[in-house]
Amino acid sequence: MVELSAGEILRFHQAPSNIIVTSPCVFQVVSPIQSLPNQATDAYRCMVSDGERMSLAVIPGKLSAMVADETITRFTILKINKCSVSKKERQGSTPMLFILIQDAEILGTVDEKIGNPVKLTEQDDVGADSGVPQSSVAGPAAAESPISRPAYQPQYQQPPAQQQPQQSRFGGAQSSFMNRVDDIKPKYSGMGGSAPVHTGAPPSVHPISDLNPYHNKWTIRARVTQKTSIKSWNKPTSQGRLFSVNLLDDSGEIRATTFTQQVDKLFPLLETGKVYYISNAQVRMAKQQFSNVNNQYELTFDDNTTVELCLEQANVPQEHYNFIPLASLEKFEKNQVVDVLCVLRDAGEVAEITSRTDDRKMIKRELTIVDKSGFQVRASLWGTEAETFNVPVEHVVAFKGMRVGDFGGRTLSLPSVGSMTVNPDIPEAHALRGWYDAEGRHMSFQSFRGAGGGAGGAGGSGGGIGSVENFEAQLKTMAQVGAENIGAKDTPEFFNLKGTIAFIRGNNLAYPSCPGENCSKKVTEDLSSGQWRCEKCERSWPAPDYRYIFSFNVSDDTGQNWLQCFNEVGEVLLGVTANEMIELQRVNEVAFGQKLADATFKEYKFRCKAKSETFNEVSRVRISATNVYPIDYVAETARLSRLIDSYN
Repeated sequence: MVELSAGEILRFHQAPSNIIVTSPCVFQVVSPIQSLPNQATDAYRCMVSDGERMSLAVIPGKLSAMVADETITRFTILKINKCSVSKKERQGSTPMLFILIQDAEILGTVDEKIGNPVKLTEQDDVGADSGVPQSSVAGPAAAESPISRPAYQPQYQQPPAQQQPQQSRFGGAQSSFMNRVDDIKPKYSGMGGSAPVHTGAPPSVHPISDLNPYHNKWTIRARVTQKTSIKSWNKPTSQGRLFSVNLLDDSGEIRATTFTQQVDKLFPLLETGKVYYISNAQVRMAKQQFSNVNNQYELTFDDNTTVELCLEQANVPQEHYNFIPLASLEKFEKNQVVDVLCVLRDAGEVAEITSRTDDRKMIKRELTIVDKSGFQVRASLWGTEAETFNVPVEHVVAFKGMRVGDFGGRTLSLPSVGSMTVNPDIPEAHALRGWYDAEGRHMSFQSFRGAGGGAGGAGGSGGGIGSVENFEAQLKTMAQVGAENIGAKDTPEFFNLKGTIAFIRGNNLAYPSCPGENCSKKVTEDLSSGQWRCEKCERSWPAPDYRYIFSFNVSDDTGQNWLQCFNEVGEVLLGVTANEMIELQRVNEVAFGQKLADATFKEYKFRCKAKSETFNEVSRVRISATNVYPIDYVAETARLSRLIDSYN
């Protein structure tokens, strides 16, 4: 039986607040897991136990998928490899302990709670270091718990020392009156509207990669790598202004946004390329549709935010790219953010299109880009970027924050928060330039767009089948899929299938999704108002937009397999939208069943993704159809002829 890390929660409680633990601890989930409300991305809370005591724990976005598919449930045992621990003071009661799980492994799920854990009490406060200045603590609390330690010793990292809140002469922290006085003091501005220069000893700094909503005492030292213009919004419920900056240190990147009242104060202080000490900002779950950095959190600057110019700038990176080859785009989910370094192969003319959701007129320009991976991809520019684009073809371009699309295969789009640099002075760009001059200019590039026109998998990785040669090279039979253990690796594997649909599961054919642009999150119905609520967009809708997600059985002459598909593939297979299918199911069950029957016993070519998933310690391979193509029987006859000739 797995042994829990007895006494560890007590030691967390008696250690200083805002610590980071980097040595493994074994805890058990002992309560139902609940979603955190009003979060832009999925996050969950629960109680965890070390067998003796319990604490509140938060499971953030990157681990939430395991909660959603019930890999992590009540009584699951977790080996936590990294977590951060903070405490919230409560008047007249013991401080509330928060454990933010940042990296964890699943050891298994049992049928009941291990031991008889209890909540922390005031008696557990004895020996706690809550009153000791953090800067004076070198490790865990000096007072040792009476409970014996496990064989391992958790490693604690101390957070930066912070200045104590300024005390007012009225006692305690500053009153609301003194806060209002602060608004007219030159807290943010220095000479000539620039940020004040930090003087004195450098403060202890917190890495950007470890910021989270459950720690509020930190200082970061970061470079502003991108700054937007001031933008305005005017809605029936609110109006205001905002601007954003991207902040970079050697651990990662984060986006920070300033709203309305602080815009005039902070906009002149933050200059692109300069390094600042920043503290006392709010850390929130990121709204990825407005961000071009890969971070699940973002900062919001408010009245309490402190910005100081750092004169020592040498050790902070200038820019950060995570370039990916174009050929690997099929491994990325729809709407994921990527950076690409490419050569501009062609640039189309500016065109005006109409948005399907709100009939807005939008300006668009399509580019064709290529790279050393041998693929070409269609990339879209919008608005001012599209109108002012004048880069000559065959120049090297670095795109940061491109969004992945799956229309007809794989595409890219530069959102307003993205950026573009022409001929960047970096080694990768010089190497790409040399390759293109020597080889690339004369190459024929593969495309993700399929020859017969197909459908991209919604929310899944796809890519087109491509050329006939490329399709044949990756074609597998059902027997080969099993014999070669396709999908058993740690990373997804992609291949092609040709088969006949034998059966479609008609129960739970679709889910109600958000009708908002660039959002396909599930919505829930408020029975009191009849509205459908999207927690990601924080909006309610009169009706949902149903999207397909269902399984179907495909057979060939060697065997059969269950495939899962998403919206665009489902529309190709059934010939109608999910909204139409759900309405048909509601008003005419017979016609609904006939639609499913009409879709069976048809032969297609499928682009598939196979990935291993573990549930209750049982691993299985899930195969998703990310693209579907009708059979070109002339081409298929030629393929079979070549196959017969190969046996001679």
